[in-house]
Amino acid sequence: MFPAGAGGGWSEINQVDEPWWSAARLREVEHRDFVSRATAAYRLGDAVLQIDVDDPALLEGFVRLYGDCAVPAPSASDGSAVRCTMRRSFEPQLVVLTFQTGAPADAAAAAYHLLRPTQAVPPFRVWDSVDSGWRLVGGSTGPVLAARGAQVLMHPKLIPAEFLVEYLVGITLGAQTGMLPIHGAALRMGEAGVVLVGASHAGKTTTSLHLAARGHTLLSDEIAVIRLATREVVPFRRAVNVRPGPVGQELAAVLGLSGDEDGSASSPQWARWHRITEVFPGPPACPAPLQAVFFLAGFADQATMEPFQLDLDRPDVFAWITAPEISFCSWGVAPSRRALRLLVLKQALSRTPCWLVKVGPPQETVELIERTVEELSC
Repeated sequence: MFPAGAGGGWSEINQVDEPWWSAARLREVEHRDFVSRATAAYRLGDAVLQIDVDDPALLEGFVRLYGDCAVPAPSASDGSAVRCTMRRSFEPQLVVLTFQTGAPADAAAAAYHLLRPTQAVPPFRVWDSVDSGWRLVGGSTGPVLAARGAQVLMHPKLIPAEFLVEYLVGITLGAQTGMLPIHGAALRMGEAGVVLVGASHAGKTTTSLHLAARGHTLLSDEIAVIRLATREVVPFRRAVNVRPGPVGQELAAVLGLSGDEDGSASSPQWARWHRITEVFPGPPACPAPLQAVFFLAGFADQATMEPFQLDLDRPDVFAWITAPEISFCSWGVAPSRRALRLLVLKQALSRTPCWLVKVGPPQETVELIERTVEELSC
């Protein structure tokens, strides 16, 4: 948790003469031997992120959010996309991240889209420090992350645990040029891979959970990952953030809730993070060929659907797909790279049937999606 007040941590941190990201502070930490006390590995797309830490508490956020992606540590011959060590220093206070393999070309810029849930105050930027070649990322109050080569420094009072988690996950996804992550939920419905896209709070999680409650396989929530070479949707089972709201009878049964006479219930006790395998235990998920994309375009009393052709004249739709929460994963901050990824996305979806959906009552909405997907295989 942060101290009270926007930028409250900075008043305390800046009372020292030397910047918290200084080379002298890093040398103090490096003089202490690194002793690995825990190791974890996570398959993220087609690559593995491997982490060695000197404090097991540094892995708690990974376990909570990406526990379903955990795999045995790869052998040296298998390799991994990203391998790093993390150490915690209390005097001075630092989290020191060192990449052995897979360091991004610009480790500071890789964090740019993650600044919103930190102590950083807009406007956000990436800049060069005058101190020993460090690259910094932060806001008007100062940096929250400093990077130099394969080393990254963070101050624990300026970032939440999720920042560190998503930073490394984003770097791992970004290292896979053959993968296209987008802001959406994904399911395997029969043999079809289906993606649900929409703005935040557009009903993606609610709709995907109701579909999964009817026996379909939930591949991912929030981040749908498409393997470009085969046009498959691959499992990316980040924990699901369940919010209070209407719950149909089938999902209520899965969650152990009692629906009312209208087949819905409010579920504040379930309004938290859940592993997908906790809610829907079953065999391991496997990729599915992308066959349908549903763009959730608002709510209505009755669920409706119309065919939709994705083109570059719909900036609102592209904003849904590349929302700040996900764009850091591989889209980067350079305009040329983002433009290229948009063209790749358009090409990937040009051969995929798409629909605009007005989300109605959960049961009615998922039945409409089911019928549409079934008709594709007829």
